[in-house]
Formats: sequence, structure tokens, C-alpha cells
Amino acid sequence: MDLIIEDKIRNHNPELTEVTLKSYISNITKIMEMLKTTDLDILYKDPKYIITKYKEAYKSENSQTNKYTSTNAMLRTLITDSNREDIEKAIKEYCKEIKLLRDIIDAKLETHEPNEQETNSWITIKEEKIIAESLFNKIPDVIETMEDLLNMRNYVIFIWFKNIATRTEICDSKIFYNTEVGNLDDLPKNINYVILKKKEKKIIYLLNVHKTVKQKGIKTINLGGNMYKIISKYYDNLKIFTNDNWFLVNIKAKKVSRPSLTKIYASLGEVLGRSLSIRTNRHIKISNNVDIMKLEKIANNMDHSVETSIKIYAKRK
Repeated sequence: MDLIIEDKIRNHNPELTEVTLKSYISNITKIMEMLKTTDLDILYKDPKYIITKYKEAYKSENSQTNKYTSTNAMLRTLITDSNREDIEKAIKEYCKEIKLLRDIIDAKLETHEPNEQETNSWITIKEEKIIAESLFNKIPDVIETMEDLLNMRNYVIFIWFKNIATRTEICDSKIFYNTEVGNLDDLPKNINYVILKKKEKKIIYLLNVHKTVKQKGIKTINLGGNMYKIISKYYDNLKIFTNDNWFLVNIKAKKVSRPSLTKIYASLGEVLGRSLSIRTNRHIKISNNVDIMKLEKIANNMDHSVETSIKIYAKRK
């Protein structure tokens, strides 16, 4: 069943990024498992039933939106002359739900208040230090086993997201010393790269595969040197267990998947009895650097929104 879903979605959407394709495939696979059926036609034959099931299974507006978007992508692969009208009607029903959900999401975002999930996974600067110290203390002086390496990997993951707050595209990254790869422009563009510059003791992050690549293009991020010592040490030990050069590996020394990274990161708050979130981490990064209450007060006095303040009136100095 999984292969049928993947084949249909890939063949019908070759222009989509690999990340989006995998998201659609994963969502539809989970949906069919939830519905306990292999009959994809159910997605357009009874849209009201499907809408009810989504609302029961997924409480988050974002999760529901993702499921409807994936469902519409799947339905477009099933269109024939005989079912076109039914599928188009179903897609319209799902689009109505997406519109309602996006209105709810936008209204919540305008309050600038964290939702329940964000509140539960939010950590302060003090708590960041507690987690970092706990993870660091689990790293042995000498890395002898994969378990030892994974303890170091977990610390690397935590400080990586603390410093750069990216998404899970770091899973699609390989790591090298700059002396191992030559001209960075000549590297294949189908993956990302963490480049350790030996002489300068700095890190370059080449983002070829990321969510907004179509809008923003390929990005080169200079991360400076504050993570160089631990990440270069991690890489030196990583090479003992694998020569694949994937930046993040699992217990079998294989590439960590995006869903697995989400789970790994969530577990890093165990010392606080907290489940962390990569998405919440992105909110934390911005919130620690932007005084939203001050912005709201200024915007209110100027009789416009915070968004207008930032997009139109705020200028670089």
C-alpha cells in the first residue's frame, strides 16, 4: 500500500520538493492506517466522514490542515473521466475546511500568545543551560561505543538548534572538513553540508535542501566558531563508526530521518520532565530577541498592526 501511495504522488507531482513529497506520502499512509482501509477512493466518496475522522484524530489546526492538503494532493492522482466530478466536489469540501482552519490559525497568531503545545514545550534560558549541562555530562572522555557517540550527538543536536534554530533539514546534511571537499561550489546540490573550516576554526552551513528553497534559493550560513570545538570533535569520533559522512546518525550508524530527529529532540528535555519541540524552539529564538509587547504598544499608538510596523515602517539603521 505504501508503495502505491508513493508511486502515485511522486509521478503526479514531480515538480514538488522532496520534503513536500515525503510529507504528502507520510500523511496519506497515516490516514489510511487510521481509516483501517486500503481503498483510496474513500477519500472522495465520503468527504463528510473523512472530515469528521480528521477532526477526531487531529486536534491541532496545523495538523488538520496538513492532512487536508495531502488528501487533495492524493485525490488529484486518482482523477479519471468517470470520477472527476466526485473528486472535484470532495476537493472543494476539503478546501473549505482548510480556509476555516487558516482563519483560526491566523487569528491565534495575531494574539502572539503561545498555544498549549508551545507552552508545554517552552524553555527559558536558565532551563536551556540545565539541559545543555545534563547532556554534556553524559559524554564520556573517550568515545568507545555507538552509545557513547549518540550521547555526544544529542548534545550536538541541542546546541545546534540553540544556536541556529533551523528545521529538520539538518538530517539531509553531510559533514566534512573543508580540506576534504575542495571547492564548495562543486558539491552536489541534492543535500546540505556542514563544513568545518580547519584554519579559521569556523563552521559553514550550506543549505541546498530546505522548505523555502524555491523562494529563497540556496543559502550559505556562516555559523562562526562557537560550536567548532565540539562539532569537530564529534566528527572525528563519527568517522570511527561510519564513512558515510551523514551529520546525524542513529544506533546503526545510519542517517537519522526527519521524524526520528523530531523524537530525539523532544526527548532531550527529559531532565526537566519536558518534551521539547523543534517548532517551539524557533518561536523561542525569535521571542528571546524581539520585545513583542513593546512592538504592540508602539503599533497600537501608531494605529496599525505589528505586522505593518515590521514590514513597512521598520528600517535598518
